Amino acid sequence: MLSTHVQNYVVAGLGKTGLACARYLSRQNMAFKIWDTRTDYIVPAAVREAFAVDIHCGEVPGDYWDNVDVLVLSPGIAPDFPAVEVARSRGVEILGDIELFARASTNPVLGITGSNGKTTVTLLTAHILNTLGIKAVAAGNVGLPALDSLVQDSDVTVLELSSFQLETTTSLEVAAATILNVSADHLDRHHTLNAYAAAKQRIFKHCAVAVVNQQLTETMPQEPVQRYIETGLCMSETGFGWDNESGLITFNGQGLLALRDTALVGLHNVLNIQTALALVSVVGADIYAAAAAVRTFTPAPHRCTKIAEVAGVCFIDDSKATNIGATQAALQGLSDTLQGRLILIAGGDAKGADLNALKATLDEYVDAVVAIGRDGHVLCQIAAHGYYVESLEQAVAKSFSLAEPGDTVLLSPACASLDMFSSYQHRAEVFSKAVKELAA
Repeated sequence: MLSTHVQNYVVAGLGKTGLACARYLSRQNMAFKIWDTRTDYIVPAAVREAFAVDIHCGEVPGDYWDNVDVLVLSPGIAPDFPAVEVARSRGVEILGDIELFARASTNPVLGITGSNGKTTVTLLTAHILNTLGIKAVAAGNVGLPALDSLVQDSDVTVLELSSFQLETTTSLEVAAATILNVSADHLDRHHTLNAYAAAKQRIFKHCAVAVVNQQLTETMPQEPVQRYIETGLCMSETGFGWDNESGLITFNGQGLLALRDTALVGLHNVLNIQTALALVSVVGADIYAAAAAVRTFTPAPHRCTKIAEVAGVCFIDDSKATNIGATQAALQGLSDTLQGRLILIAGGDAKGADLNALKATLDEYVDAVVAIGRDGHVLCQIAAHGYYVESLEQAVAKSFSLAEPGDTVLLSPACASLDMFSSYQHRAEVFSKAVKELAA
C-alpha cells in the first residue's frame, strides 16, 4: 500500500500513462503537480479542468524539486533524462506507474514481457479467463493503463509489461510471469542488449511461478522462483510441448489443442498459446477448458493477418513487427504454411539495432525484399534480391509486380514506423489501402 504520511508527487508526462497516474493520485487525494518534457506542448483545456494542479511544460528550474518526494515517470521518459537525474540527486524517489500499481493492487497478477508476442499472450490470457468465468482485466502496455485497471471489477489482472515500465518497478508481486523472448530492440534507450535483457528480468523479482521456454535460456529467471512451467516447440512428457507432425499442442505428453482449430497461425503462436495456458493454470483455470477457450479467440490486428488476395497473390499485414525478432518469428512461423515464394516488405527506423542480423533468416525464407524507410538500404544490401523504394505504396506495387499467383507478400518491417508514419497502425492502414487499390 502507499505510505500513509503526506507525500508530494510529480507526474512526468501527459500521455495516456501520465494521465492515468494523475487520475489515480487524485482518487487517493494525494498532493501532486504535473511536468511534461515538451517545451512547445499546449496542454488541452480538458486536462487543466480535470486536474486543478500546477502543470509545467519544458525545462524545470532546480528549485522545482523542493518539497517533492516522488517522481512518477511515464514509460517514454528515460530514467537518465537530465532533469530526472537532478531530481534523483535531490533525494526524490523515482518510480513508474507499475510501481504505484504494485503498491495498491490486491488482485493476483499475471505478468507478461518479452520483445515480441506480449499483446497476443496478454489478450489471449484474459480471454481464456473471462471465457471460463474468472473475471480478468488486461492492462499495462496493452492499452488500458495499469492504474486505471484498479477501478475495474476483476478477479485477476493480466499485465503486459515493457522494458521501459519494468526498469522503474521494484515491488511488483506476480502469481506467474514470463519473458517470451529477447531480441535486439529499444537499443536507442537501453544502449546494450544486456541492459535491455536485465530490464526484462525484473519481472521475476517477486514471482511465484515462472513460465519458461525450455529452448530459450536467455528467458530463464535469474531470481529464485517457487516452480517452473515449461513450454517449447518439441515433444515433452512434462509441461507444454508441440507435435509438429500432427500439429498438436500437447500437455504432459498428450494432445491438447490443434493449432488449425484456432485463429492463430505460425509456430511463434504455438508458444504464445502454450504460455497463456500455463499462466491461466496458475490462477485455477482447468487446462482442458482453457484449451477450448483458445478456439474462440480473435487476435489483435496487424499481427500476421491476411488482408487480401489479389490475382492469386496473398497479402499479409504484420506491421506490429517493429524489431528484428518479430520479423524473424513471422518468417519462421509462416514458412510451413506457404505454398509459393515469399516477398518481404521491410524497413523503417531500426532503433539502433543491426539489421545485418536478419541476413540468415532472409536467405532461408525470403525470395525478394522490397525495402523502405531510413534503414531500408541495409536490407537491400544483405538480401539476395533487394529493391529500395521511396514509399509503402511503391513497395506494394513493386512486390505485386515481382509476385506470381500462389506467392505471398508480407509486410513485416523489423523496424519502427515513426520515420514515415504516425504509428505502426498508420503504416498498416497505408499498406491495406494500397493493396485494395491493386484489386480495384
